[in-house]
Amino acid sequence: MRARRTALVTAPVVLGALLAAPLPGQAAPAAEAAPRPGFLTAPSDADATDIAVDFVQQNAAGYGVLSADVADLVVRSAYESRHSGVTHVNLYQRHDGLEVFGGTATVNVARDGSIVHAASTLVRDLSGAEAAEATGPVEAVEAVAEELHLDEPEDLRPTVTARTASPGEVTLTDGGISAEPIPTRLGWQPTASGLRPAYQVVIDDAESPDLWNAVVDAETGELLDLDNWTIEHTHDQLASTLARGAATATTQAAAHDHAADDAHDHAGEADLGPSTHAPEERVEDGSSYRVYEIPKESPNDGPRTVVENPADADASPFGWHDTDGVAGPEFTITRGNNVHAYLDRDNNNAPDPGGDVDGGPSLDFDFELDLADDPTDYQPAAVTNLFYLNNVIHDVMHGYGFDEVSGNFQVNNYGRGGTGGDVVRAEAQDGGGTNNANFSTPAADGSPPRMQMYLWNPGGGVLPFQVVVDAPSPAAGTYGASGAGYGPEPTVEGLSGTFALAEDGSGTNEGCSPFVGFPAGAIAVVDRGTCPFVTKTANADAAGASAVVVVNNAPGAPISLGGSLATDIPSVMVRQEDGQALKAGLPATGTVRADANIPPRRDGDLENGIVIHEYGHGISNRLTGGLNVNCLSGNEQMGEGWSDYYAIVMLMDPAVDDPEAARGMGPYALYQDDRSGAGIRPAPYSRDMTKQPFTYDRIRTGGWVGGTSLAVPHGIGHTWAATLWDMTWDLVDRHGFNDNVYDDWDAGGNNRSLQYVTDGLKMQGCAPGFVAGRDGILAAERALTGGEDQCLIWNAFARRGLGYSAVQGTTNRDDNTEAFDVPPTCEATGAGVVSPKAGADGLVTRDAGSAIPVDFSLGADRGLDVLKPAHSPASREVSCETGEVVQYALTTPADAPGETVLRYNRARDRYSLIWETDEAWAGTCRELVIVLEDGTQHTMQVRLTEPTD
Repeated sequence: MRARRTALVTAPVVLGALLAAPLPGQAAPAAEAAPRPGFLTAPSDADATDIAVDFVQQNAAGYGVLSADVADLVVRSAYESRHSGVTHVNLYQRHDGLEVFGGTATVNVARDGSIVHAASTLVRDLSGAEAAEATGPVEAVEAVAEELHLDEPEDLRPTVTARTASPGEVTLTDGGISAEPIPTRLGWQPTASGLRPAYQVVIDDAESPDLWNAVVDAETGELLDLDNWTIEHTHDQLASTLARGAATATTQAAAHDHAADDAHDHAGEADLGPSTHAPEERVEDGSSYRVYEIPKESPNDGPRTVVENPADADASPFGWHDTDGVAGPEFTITRGNNVHAYLDRDNNNAPDPGGDVDGGPSLDFDFELDLADDPTDYQPAAVTNLFYLNNVIHDVMHGYGFDEVSGNFQVNNYGRGGTGGDVVRAEAQDGGGTNNANFSTPAADGSPPRMQMYLWNPGGGVLPFQVVVDAPSPAAGTYGASGAGYGPEPTVEGLSGTFALAEDGSGTNEGCSPFVGFPAGAIAVVDRGTCPFVTKTANADAAGASAVVVVNNAPGAPISLGGSLATDIPSVMVRQEDGQALKAGLPATGTVRADANIPPRRDGDLENGIVIHEYGHGISNRLTGGLNVNCLSGNEQMGEGWSDYYAIVMLMDPAVDDPEAARGMGPYALYQDDRSGAGIRPAPYSRDMTKQPFTYDRIRTGGWVGGTSLAVPHGIGHTWAATLWDMTWDLVDRHGFNDNVYDDWDAGGNNRSLQYVTDGLKMQGCAPGFVAGRDGILAAERALTGGEDQCLIWNAFARRGLGYSAVQGTTNRDDNTEAFDVPPTCEATGAGVVSPKAGADGLVTRDAGSAIPVDFSLGADRGLDVLKPAHSPASREVSCETGEVVQYALTTPADAPGETVLRYNRARDRYSLIWETDEAWAGTCRELVIVLEDGTQHTMQVRLTEPTD
């Protein structure tokens, strides 16, 4: 069967602040009650879930559906955020007793019963769908396996699950194709031709990192929708950024410098005492960990330090090694309530022998690390860092509301609600790949996620290994080689011996069968061909080979050898032409070794930003749409953006971060020296739009710089993170930076940002695009402060084209429209810009390059610190005909000439400044934007003409 992608794309619908009276069917509030500014309804004494259901049913038309479509709404989840008092009610549609997949609504109810915000992806006109004769769940799984080219399932049968099955839900055994039992659910799938009876099937692919959520037609077995709940980069997406990270003399020197700072005897490692990033109350369990303590991102930021008793007493009340809720650790290894971190070099999704790192009864995790060595030589230190950071993320985010009731990851929820049993399985130095990482998030609360962290090599065509052939062989010379994701890596000293062709009795040299007459101790030379690389290596190992050289069977660079295998011998691959020369030059002796001029591989377990990024996928998936559903979908979904955001904001450090400078994502893994490297994204993060030129329309096909297209989802996501990075610095400008990420949400601008974004995830609803995500954050801020930061947030979004009039369309990438305005409530009070005066066309006309005096009024003397510290005043190009901001226009600071500063004339009640224009702007029109400290703004548009003599 051929896959048919006919899932109907639905546009999220958000109801703004448009209701001023209680809705019919709601509990009647006091007569004088009215909605608070920005809220949808007045207070109510009714139950939050009843309020939510009534609201959706009474406003069906506003959501674009019929009353009958929402007659049967089911509460999938409802929980309260304790810091705000908002109850997040997540509903789904049901038809003929079965769920309508994707038909959802999220309604956020404040403590007083008023509705803060609501969003939906409800499906219209359910009445035409009729029940049909459906196949069973076994046949549905078989159909999915066939579509995904998996092995044929075996012994599929129902099994008992801990959760109570909903109507149409059956969990089957793993069938030999899934790492976990396979849940199935019968329901209705929206398609372009209406609802279809369908099975939703979740398969945790036993042969890859993929966690598939597939929907198949229950009658025909055709694939209707497919989603991979494992989020990772593709090799194509990483190719250009890996080329940027190719090893240079500078990065090699930096690697050796850091190696000296962080050598195995801890030379240069100072125990600096408690970090400023620490919980107010800690669990005194005697534990200690030598790690890259936040806000350090990686070895680039300095040596490791010893962190003592770091567990937060609220988030992890019995410490990081507990699971039973009784004082005293259950484990002395890197395992506990929040995470189980271990080595998985053989990529079998389980700890390697000895892969659980033990700190002993004293929980002392202090292990050697020398960055001049290959990461396989400092595995305990790497696992320790991974364990530490996963726990830190858990504890920090618990304080911001990613807690038990909202679906966080814990074995034991300590009676606080939610479903336990979903510890993060964090796999260090995973053998499933290189230059990557991933995170799989099952939808069901109580199902454990998996984090896989890989090793990184220089990339960019650099081959880190060498096959050296000795004279007098005609093939004498040194050949570059790639490595393998399994087995040990060749060392600089290498393994020497005789090269011998693999003879397996098949008439080829592929080594796909047991070797025949192979000399023990020789280096096996095999051809790439029809069997897995691990099969060749296993046969070589069984024959007594000391190493394996695979000869590529196609022109071009050799590839990394993938697969999972427990073996003691290294494997490499050489180019096709080099391998042919080697085979023609036999008999020969030589060596397989690491290139001494290439820096050692780098370990993603030491790149705290990448670890936080991966964990961030779990946060955004669990909080969007509530528990027991993964609904980040569509080409405009921002999952990658939230993950980058959490990484760079949680590690934010003004000592090394500057809002106007470049901030790269993942610099250490790419052999870049510090955070200012370009990183793995299309552009680094910066509030300076010449460095990060995103505006909303740039997500369109061909809309990125140079007419290229941003990759989905990573490129699209990075532009969302760019906006949130701007917003965070704007909040820091206003509220200051707080150097403790564990502190209360209002302790600093960075803390506020983390809270607004996290609460926004809970409020935005399923299938969000950029505008829905923006509205969720604004609603979160209103619920917490009543609107104190609304205009500041609006300005951050408007500057990137996500202004008040921006249109999202669907969650496709090509039907959005950017806008740069703010709502009327964010226009500054007073008389506005009063000088110079505009002409008949509404524009002020001046010579380009002239200095324009600008007067404006705020209605009173508000002091001389009234301007927003950054980017005010600023300007951007607009259309001279329509006054609309030109597509992709950059908003750039307007520098004042000489010593001119903001002044205030009390007698005239006028503020004044001088705007220096640029001669290069001749023949264009520009908009001057004056943003005040509270986020409100004045604007003025100017036509700039050629200078006259």
